[in-house]
Formats: sequence, structure tokens, C-alpha cells
Amino acid sequence: MATIRIDDSESFVSMCKRQAAGLKLISDEIEQENREQKELRELQKKSFERKKKLLYDNLDLIMRHKEEILATPRYANIDAHYAIRGGGLYVGPLSTARWFSFAGTFVTINLKLATLLRIWDTDQFKVQCKCGGTAVIRSFTGSPLSGGSQATAYCPECKNEPHVANRSFGKYFWFLQAKLSEDIETVARDFIAKWTLAEVEHEKKTTKENHRDSKPGAEFHGDGTPCNLETMINELRLKEFDESVYTQRTGNDNICHNI
Repeated sequence: MATIRIDDSESFVSMCKRQAAGLKLISDEIEQENREQKELRELQKKSFERKKKLLYDNLDLIMRHKEEILATPRYANIDAHYAIRGGGLYVGPLSTARWFSFAGTFVTINLKLATLLRIWDTDQFKVQCKCGGTAVIRSFTGSPLSGGSQATAYCPECKNEPHVANRSFGKYFWFLQAKLSEDIETVARDFIAKWTLAEVEHEKKTTKENHRDSKPGAEFHGDGTPCNLETMINELRLKEFDESVYTQRTGNDNICHNI
């Protein structure tokens, strides 16, 4: 049996006239767009899960190169919002990404890898593992009313996942929210700085060339090609391999020289 849906804002007479004209409240094109967007979201979810596994599987490598990552913008700015999860009663799930719309252009600002590494360097987000290594918090739940929490950590040394209890929920949840806000501020300030530079460069060019048909947008540029997690991990692996080969070659040369 077919189900007839009547929109609350539409009268029965209006509905009959609309149907007679062959019009739908939700067109076939809208339904197709919704299906495609759902498929894209599901594909992106799988991609983030794969990236999350890749990050933790190589966390020992990442930690060995932490200072290099922090000092290298193309590494530091890598999206890492999928790497940590949390939430609690009354506050809902933790947000590690924010979506904005500017003049019809959608912009997503995610928690950056450098920010996550600095978070993991605080006492709240690390714990001593039984193996002697340092495990980092990867997920947590709790309540802002009681302040209690339960968390799961991950040790890059032995790959175990120790459980952590009785730490302040607020120091997990609100601290992470504040760090995401700092990342958003960094992106906003960088955008403003680049636009200001574009206006200055445009003014120089038009004054020098006496040509005022161009616009500042022609001088507006971003940071160049971004780096993703996969590329960074591969580059760090190759670097360690090259260093081991060099060390081995140097050691062999020293042995030959002594002989």
C-alpha cells in the first residue's frame, strides 16, 4: 500500500494542484543528490578509519620524528581530527572539526597533527604503560556533572591499550575544544594575512605598471600543495632507511680503515 505524505504547511487543495502539475516537494534530482552525498559520507568515513589505523600503527615512527613534524608546516598542518574521540552526557560527542560557509564556499577546519602531538605531551593525555613506554589517550567518555571519566590510551612501544580512569572529564573535553578553537584562529589569521599581502602586491603592481584592470584576487595564494598522512609516513620511513644505510656504510668504512 502506498503512503501519502502531506506536508504540514501545505493544504490538501494545494497538494492536489501541485500533483496535477507533476511537481514533487522533493524532486528526483534532490533525492539523487542526497543519495550521492550519503555515499560520499560513507566513503569518507571508511577513509578516516583507514587513516586512524595507519596513524596508530605508525605512532612510534611519528613520535620519533615529533620535533621534525612540529617544525615542518606541511607535516604540522596535516588533518588529524579522526585520531581522537570523546564525548559525554549532556555535552554530546567531541567536535574535532568545524564546518563553515563563506559566500557559498564550504570550508572545513580540522584538528591539526601538530596540535594533537602537543595535546599528547600534556599530563592529562598521557599515561605510563606497563612496558615502560608512554601511552597517549585516544578516546574518552564521562560526565561534566560528576567530572568522572573513562579513557583508552595507546602505547606506541608495545601496541597495548591501557585503560585510564578517574581523570577530570572537563580537562579532556574542554581542553580539546579550546585547542580546536586555536587551530581555527590560526587558519583565520593566516587567511587574513595572505589577503592583506595580496592587496599590497596588487597595489605595487598596478602602481608600477599603471594598469588597474586587475584585482587583488589575482595575487591571492595559499600555502601550496598540502601533505597528507600517507605521504608524511612514507617520507619518514625513507628518511630512516637512508640514515640506517648511511650509518651501516660508515661503520663498514671504519672497520676497513682499522684493518
